[in-house]
Order: sequence, then structure tokens, then C-alpha cells
Amino acid sequence: MQADSPNRPAPGPAAPADLRRAAFRDLHGSRLHGFALLVTLGNQALAARLASEAIAAGSADSDELSHPERAAAWLRRHVVRAVRGQLRDSPDTASRRRAVLEEIDVDAVAFAALAALDVRERAAVAAHTVERLDLRDVATIVGIDGARLERVIRRAHAKAIRSAGRALDLRPHEDGPITTRIRESAERTMS
Repeated sequence: MQADSPNRPAPGPAAPADLRRAAFRDLHGSRLHGFALLVTLGNQALAARLASEAIAAGSADSDELSHPERAAAWLRRHVVRAVRGQLRDSPDTASRRRAVLEEIDVDAVAFAALAALDVRERAAVAAHTVERLDLRDVATIVGIDGARLERVIRRAHAKAIRSAGRALDLRPHEDGPITTRIRESAERTMS
């Protein structure tokens, strides 16, 4: 008969709970970290800490989750609630945060779009548009629902699009003939 290996978990009720917690971390960890990076606008240290804290809280409570299919929303809500007020103290420069987000395929235009949004709006856009979560989950994450949530999402999309347009500098560098005629007509009218 062999002695139990010190590296193996002891048999009993604790081992399955540990395995469930590890599975919970594996299931949610990387996507939650990506969400936290978007919400913190690339503040790597803060995103890692917030995601880690949310996973730790979620892992500890995973046995009591009444709706495990809503765990992703619960974790993201934890991140959004914790991030408020902590972004101002970031020592990261904008270029460093952009570089961090480039690692998850956020280009300069998308960065400008996200930067135009407040935390709640970024969370709503990240959850709804990027992660394609159900509106019930988005409501849980940002703490509002119904028509108010839809207004926040629409307003966030509009702000992001305007900011992305400015980042792309969509204005023509040279006025075309129609624009020139309109401008000349307006100048004559104004004089």
C-alpha cells in the first residue's frame, strides 16, 4: 500500500470544491481580464487586480450561485463597481495603455472611441458590442435596465463613433467642387 502523495488533494468534500473553483477561474479568467482591460482603458495593473479580485470573490461564491449562467455578468459587475474612482491615479501613460490594448487588437481608432466614454459606457459597449452578452447581463453589469440602458448604449455608440471619426480625421483634406460652391455661397450670404 502506498502512502498518499503530498501533492495530491486529500480525498473528501474539499477536493471537489477546489476543482469547481479552479474550473470557475479557468472558465472566466482570461475573458474577464480582457473586459477589465477595456473598462480601465488599458491600465494593466488595475485591470489585473480587479479581475483577480472578482475571480476570487466569484470562486468563493461559485457554490452558492443560484444562476451560474449569469456568473459572467456578476463578475463584470464586480469589476465595474470596483473601478470607479481608481482610474485617475493611473501612472500609465496613454501610449503605454494603448500598447497594452493593442495586444488584444484594440487599434488607435478603437482606443480613441473607448477613451471618449465614461466607465459605465465603456462597460456597456464592451459587454454588449464586444462580448455580445445578453441585455439582461449588460443590465446587471452596469446597474441599469430597460429604456435607460438602451439610451446609454445608443449614446455610447454615438460618442464612440464621433471620437473614432475624429481619430481617423475623416474630413477631406481638400474641398470638392460642391463643398466649395456651398462655402462660397454661405460666405456671400454672410457678408
